[in-house]
Amino acid sequence: MSYHLMFIVNAFVLAVFGGALLIVPETVLSQFQSETYVATLYAARFAGGSLLTAGLLLWFLQDIPQKKQKFASFFLLAASIGGFVLTLFGMTSIGVLRANGWALLVAFGLFSLIYAYLLFLQPKPAPAKSSAPRKPKPAPSANSGQSE
Repeated sequence: MSYHLMFIVNAFVLAVFGGALLIVPETVLSQFQSETYVATLYAARFAGGSLLTAGLLLWFLQDIPQKKQKFASFFLLAASIGGFVLTLFGMTSIGVLRANGWALLVAFGLFSLIYAYLLFLQPKPAPAKSSAPRKPKPAPSANSGQSE
């Protein structure tokens, strides 16, 4: 698993979910049996726009150097953990997500675990061997200290 692959997967998930919230928020919210008041639909469209923007940003971050990808992964780990906690809160105490909230928990949980693995547990790659040819040993010269 690499940062590059995770950024592609995460970008796809964010863009699809964000686009769905932006275009058809009532359909998406009905899947979670959430209220569909006008204000809720308006807020869902704002959230969809934000998720779509985040997905596009991740798509463009996939080709940056690995050191910068690692830095961005810290933020993605924090966002995934925050999303997991807020989804759990929305399912249990305030009851906003009445059905299918487990799908969001699974998504946020998987992204949290994978980013934590990439940042803290993934083995470091072995340094690549140099492809430069070895220096030839100098041949003994004709005047190598032997007397005639």
